[in-house]
This record gives sequence, structure tokens and C-alpha cells, in this order.
Amino acid sequence: MRWLTFDLDGTLADWPFRRLMRPYMQALLVQPAVRQALREEHLRRLAQGDHTRVYDWGDIYQVVREKLGLAQAFPSITQVLAEAVLEPEVLYPDVPAGLAALRQQGYRIAIATNGLARYQRVLVDKLNIAYEQMLAPDISHAIKPDPAFWNPLRSQVPEAIVHVGDLLSQDIWGANAAGLTAVWIWREMPPDWRTTPVAERTQRPDLRLVIADRLQSELEEYGQAPFRPQTLPQPDHIVADLEELAAILEPTSPSSDLAQA
Repeated sequence: MRWLTFDLDGTLADWPFRRLMRPYMQALLVQPAVRQALREEHLRRLAQGDHTRVYDWGDIYQVVREKLGLAQAFPSITQVLAEAVLEPEVLYPDVPAGLAALRQQGYRIAIATNGLARYQRVLVDKLNIAYEQMLAPDISHAIKPDPAFWNPLRSQVPEAIVHVGDLLSQDIWGANAAGLTAVWIWREMPPDWRTTPVAERTQRPDLRLVIADRLQSELEEYGQAPFRPQTLPQPDHIVADLEELAAILEPTSPSSDLAQA
């Protein structure tokens, strides 16, 4: 049994939850006090290690509404998601064929998201992404980059787990800590990186600086989870899309280039 675990936002799809909720939230988000209160409540939960509530935006919205005494109700996330229609371009164009090719190589697919499963399942189904298992805070009782996030799969003692994600601070750090093969998907990869052969990208002398800069930017934007490795994130592979991923994972032997879980 070999697993590929995929982050959702920025990896398989162009941030569908954010796209759907923003129109309903825009009138509130333009208010600095509301925007700041939402961020502070999210970061408070992150610092406390309250994993099942860090990304429970429905509850976060309600807490902020009561704290600020807002008359305007926040939208029902469940209702918005149930009624939503996602544009085809939300799913990155390489994903359907890429996932099909990876299945042909014998991988099972898991969605590995820090969003709550009760929200993300709806989005994944609307995007027509086929998968065998979902990993999420309300399933794993952990969030990336905590290696415990992958425990539901690791307990099955698979042959290998390869994790693919766009965030160094969550996906690559987490995969490193869990002893998985870590694949950084860099969809906005600059042209000079794209011309570098995939097998040579992790050997580029400027990689360390790129990782350090991006890591700092991510930590400022998303906050720092209680679990923090002491070393920089280190991807085993760097790809621009799933076509490149399928090419580097094409086995030359039953366990070629795969880290044991």
C-alpha cells in the first residue's frame, strides 16, 4: 500500500473555501477592527494548540461577532458551501490527468488539509476529486506540521507515504518531521527554476535562501503552530505541477525513491 497525501489549497485547487466565503465576508473584512479580531482569535487558538478549533471559521466568526457586538450576522458556512457552484478553473488544470497517472502507478490518494473535514469534504466533492481518505484536524486531532497529523495513515503501516503541498511551513516541515517523502509543489515557480531539471532543483545553491525567505513570509501570514522543527524545511523534490510529480515518482523498482513511512 502506497499513499500520496495532497494538501488542497494552493496544491490541487485555487483556494476554494476562500473564494466562496469572501463575497459574503467582504463587507465585514473591509472593517479593520473585524479583520484584526478574526486574525487574533485564529492566532490565539493556534498558540494554544487547540487543533480542532484553529480553523473552525464558523465558531471564530461567532466569537468575534459577540466580542465586537456586531449586529450583522456572519454567513452560515454550511449553507454557503451546500449551495455553492465552483467554476471549473478553481481546480488546477493538471490535476485530473495527474491524479489518474499517479493512480496508475499504484498510489492511493488522501486529501491532507488543515481545514475542517466537514467543510473540505463538500468542496472536494464539488471539485470531483476522487480520494480514498481525508486527513484533517477533526480527524487526526492535529494540524500540519505536527507529524501526528499523518497518524491515521501511518497506523496502517503502509509501504510508503509521499506528501505533496505548497506551504513550506506546514506541508514540507510536517512531512520532514513525520519521516515522509516531501514534495514541494511550487506552482508560481520562476522560469529559471522551471528550466532546471527536476532532479537538480534541490541541489541549486540558491535553494536555502529561497526557502528561508518564503518560510518567513508564510509564518508572518499564517502564524506559527506550536510544533516547530529546528531546521529549515527540506523538500525531497520540487515540482511545478502534477505532471512533473508523476514523472519523478514513476517507479524503476517497487520502492524506488520512496521514503519508508
